[in-house]
Amino acid sequence: MNNRPNDPYKTIFTISLFGKTLQHTREGGGFVLLIFGVGLGAINTGNNLLYLILAMCCSFIAVSGILSEWTLKKIEIEGQLPHAFYANDSIALNFTVSNKKNKMGSYALRFFFTEAAIKLEQDLSLFYLAPQSTYKKTVFIKVPQRGNLKIDHCRISTSFPFGFFIKSHEIPLHLSATVYPEIKKVPLPRLGEWEESEGNTLSTEGELLTLREFREGDSSAQVHWKSSAKTGDLRVKVFSQEKTRSFKITLNLKDSLTGQPLTGSALEEEVSTVASLVYALIKEGNQVALSAEDFETTPDNTPLHLQTIMNYLAFSGLKK
Repeated sequence: MNNRPNDPYKTIFTISLFGKTLQHTREGGGFVLLIFGVGLGAINTGNNLLYLILAMCCSFIAVSGILSEWTLKKIEIEGQLPHAFYANDSIALNFTVSNKKNKMGSYALRFFFTEAAIKLEQDLSLFYLAPQSTYKKTVFIKVPQRGNLKIDHCRISTSFPFGFFIKSHEIPLHLSATVYPEIKKVPLPRLGEWEESEGNTLSTEGELLTLREFREGDSSAQVHWKSSAKTGDLRVKVFSQEKTRSFKITLNLKDSLTGQPLTGSALEEEVSTVASLVYALIKEGNQVALSAEDFETTPDNTPLHLQTIMNYLAFSGLKK
């Protein structure tokens, strides 16, 4: 059995031959059993009427195969994706279906992507496509995995005309895109703090405005030690909130305990966390730099700078 999500037809079994697939629906199974019953009755009784009914039922199956084959012929598909987007974001896929047949339309068309990395947020179907016509539709997809996305083909199917069988085959569809790491909500650092967590180091610094006396609740990272040593009293740095702040994020893809490279969900969590920090800080107008074992940038906050960092993070730690 090979049922697809949200498919109104429950298939009993599937046959694949020469790149085409024929699925037997539950309704079709009942019809085939009816044919066998009528056939046995005709043989046992010799009733000519039963033979006529049997011939008519068999002709339904033959007509179903011919019409469904004609429906799927000369259908062309094109698509357009953004060149890059973030994992698990809803992305618009501009879909174009063309019927190149001169006289016959196509009925009950449904479209699927066989790649497990693609999730359609809505059913992609078309009741009727006139001959020599084109249909355009925008559907939304989600891709949960970062990296390089390639869509080589799209599977088109039809249950026309009786719904007894679902015939389908693949149509070439050449699409590619870069999937950036998933962006999540992460706590942002306070100005003047230095934080270190498993896998990444974050240091921040801004424009030093003045010094003041140490107050309860101040972080020790804000203490200006040289000035404190001269005066004998703890003094902390006060940064200008109106000036551009600079952040440096260090990406570490090795386990802090074993020193082995991160894999699986731990790797994806680390990359997603760093990407989320970079994204949020740059969107707030801060200067951000990323440092990794084989990658280094200077602080900047331009869209091109964000794109450069995300392009690197999209493939960090993945096998080439």
